[in-house]
Amino acid sequence: MTTQRIVDLGSSTFVGLDRLTGHIDHHVRRQQVLAANLANIDTPGYRARDTVFEERLTAHLERAGWKGQAVFEEHVITDDDEAPDQDGNTVSLERQLAKLNANALRFGALSEVLNRRIGLLRYAATDGAR
Repeated sequence: MTTQRIVDLGSSTFVGLDRLTGHIDHHVRRQQVLAANLANIDTPGYRARDTVFEERLTAHLERAGWKGQAVFEEHVITDDDEAPDQDGNTVSLERQLAKLNANALRFGALSEVLNRRIGLLRYAATDGAR
């Protein structure tokens, strides 16, 4: 399964926020894929899955502003944690929990950066008034 989102940098008012939300969206979908792995830990023949995320930025600055695109692609892949058990399942509880924790940390960090950027925009829009 492949998901693709394209952001036109020329028409986007807040390019940095669009890019951050692209990364945050990836971590939300990755959390869902990893949770599905844990839900199927006892399912015979189930193979562990994960997501691969790629951002391609093609942009240049012109007099009128930024021109180009940010392309966010995400692929769900089979990512066997270990050799299949007797029932053919490849999900490792420890590895999935480690991936979930790492994903949650990245999501939290990106959310904090996004929150601070929005705070700066709010501050600028109100001329520093609260």
